Amino acid sequence: MLSRHAQTRCQQRGVTRRLLSDVLDHADIDRPVGNNCRQLRVSRKRARELNHDDRLGRLAVIWSDDNGQVVTVMPVHRNKAATGAERTCCSPFTKGDTP
Repeated sequence: MLSRHAQTRCQQRGVTRRLLSDVLDHADIDRPVGNNCRQLRVSRKRARELNHDDRLGRLAVIWSDDNGQVVTVMPVHRNKAATGAERTCCSPFTKGDTP
């Protein structure tokens, strides 16, 4: 299941349902990102082993365990620390709000 936001991001980023499904099926990296959400992705090594489209290893899916749906999809940039978007993707606060 996809959130409306995830549907929009998939359209904007050219992510097909098949590619999204492949990431979810073959994800070998699973990191908590806060608010009961996880970042799921396929390592580049695993993507090469699967002999799949190289985009498989360059896409992260943010999954919400609370409502069992994809929150968003985002590109993974090589050798960079987690961005603020990854750390706060499921935060109920928007920029400028305070808890």
